[in-house]
Amino acid sequence: MPTGLWRFLALASALFALVFVIVDAVDIGALTNDHLTTESADGRSYAQLRVDSVDGDAQVNGGLRAGDLITPLFALTPRIRLGAEPAGTTLHWIVRRGAKTFSSTTTVSPLDANDVVLYEIFNVVRLAMILMAIVVAVRRPDVAAAKALVTFLIAMAVALTPGGVWLPDTAFLAWRIIRTPIQMFSLSQGMLYACIFPFASAGGVRAWLRRINPWYTLVTAAGVLVFQAYELLTNRVPQLGMTEIIVDWSPMAYFLAIAVAFGIAAAGSAGRDRQRVYWAAGSICLGFAGPIVATLLRFGFGNASDWVNFFSLTLVAIPLGLGYTILRHRTIDIGFVISRALVLTILSAIIVVAFGLLERALGKLFIDASHIASRSVEIALALGLGFSLRSLHDRIERIIDRIFFRHRQRALATLKTFAGDVYFITDPDVALERTVDVVNRCADAGNVALYLIADGVFGCAAAIDPATFPSEIGENDPLFVRMRASRQAEMPREVASSLDAEIAFPMFVRATLVGALVLAAKRTGEAYDPEETALLADLAGRVGLALDALQTATMRRELESLLRATGGAATAL
Repeated sequence: MPTGLWRFLALASALFALVFVIVDAVDIGALTNDHLTTESADGRSYAQLRVDSVDGDAQVNGGLRAGDLITPLFALTPRIRLGAEPAGTTLHWIVRRGAKTFSSTTTVSPLDANDVVLYEIFNVVRLAMILMAIVVAVRRPDVAAAKALVTFLIAMAVALTPGGVWLPDTAFLAWRIIRTPIQMFSLSQGMLYACIFPFASAGGVRAWLRRINPWYTLVTAAGVLVFQAYELLTNRVPQLGMTEIIVDWSPMAYFLAIAVAFGIAAAGSAGRDRQRVYWAAGSICLGFAGPIVATLLRFGFGNASDWVNFFSLTLVAIPLGLGYTILRHRTIDIGFVISRALVLTILSAIIVVAFGLLERALGKLFIDASHIASRSVEIALALGLGFSLRSLHDRIERIIDRIFFRHRQRALATLKTFAGDVYFITDPDVALERTVDVVNRCADAGNVALYLIADGVFGCAAAIDPATFPSEIGENDPLFVRMRASRQAEMPREVASSLDAEIAFPMFVRATLVGALVLAAKRTGEAYDPEETALLADLAGRVGLALDALQTATMRRELESLLRATGGAATAL
């Protein structure tokens, strides 16, 4: 899928998820507690239920006890059976307790304060996941691991809690049918992320897990979809024996596979890559540890106590841990984005508030004159704000860059200037040395090297620290093969190159790859942001053309000298 299309779909999905979660968070008052946990009495239908547990006082739970058999005297719709009926609803039951049979009523009430707090914490986690997914989708839309992480975060955020009680009945039913398959899909993307971050394995267990991942997801998600659709549409329990148990517990296989893939990645990594894997693996595995324990206690040991739900709060570790990983360990360059966006937001808000105060003051001034004059002022100010907001935003950006990010803007300006100057350097050695020096200073790279091809081998023509990079690399190294095919910057680790570097920019001359500008990781530990990479890619291309022009000029001078010498000899004869 083209990068632009993928980013559009990712951002559209994230915005949809954001609206869904916000409505869930705002509509917290619609969540209710029917005070009963039940299961099918005969294991085949929901015509009669067995009470597993009750809470609340006798008035709201109708005096029911665990073990009572209850028959509903109303249409047991999926919304009621899933505990999503409105607060204040009275439910009538026929109760059988041993040899005794009697009628009873229970009353649906709003969630307790503790449950509301717990639910809102989950909503905050969901929002954090979506916002993180948006940032990653914008900053790294061309990296496979980032794509898997974005999909994992969005799908998990949408399906993390049941929610959706505000939906119409048909939409609510459809949502509850597809929610668990969405969770399964999210886990499959988490597994894919574990299999390819920080690099994909060509063989072994990680490669095998990656190959079976889509097929396992297809089978389990389809199975869950069919089971839940049958159960909710027919009000009957599927009779599939061990198959249902296997499908119900299939998420545990994902958790195990994610842990194994991360463990293998950590064992095969070194230095900063290992730290990145540790933090990413720790965040995701710790986040899922609580829900795993809660699931085992609730369904494995039959413990339905309220405190079991609090184990799931470990999910907070996923956005917090991944956020730290992104910020500290160069998953993406988010530090600059957050700083700049924060300042932009504050100054833009100040301007909007100033317009609002001006509108209010002028409105009061003209209100005595006439209602029409007052409205005219409001409309004029609104139009003025609307038409000027774009230009104001551009001015604010320039001011912010000049005041708060002066060093970075100077570095980018220096790169841009040198990209124009390189054509006028007449000595190839000077061009090579100045290129690596300027890039090293302006991009804050730990090391910079220029590789040029000669006799089928890419040799290191110039470097800040030549001992760090190999002196020669074969032309069929995966990095150069990939750059010839994509004609774009590539990350050596992601293509299993023998070159241990952060990023490489191709140098093409007449559709031929003649070299590469190679950068090690930044000294600050951050990532190279899109504006930097765009300038560096342009600089690499210009350096390649400049060197080719110098080589052509040298060959022309040598040819002219040879022709003059040959002509002189012919005349003498």
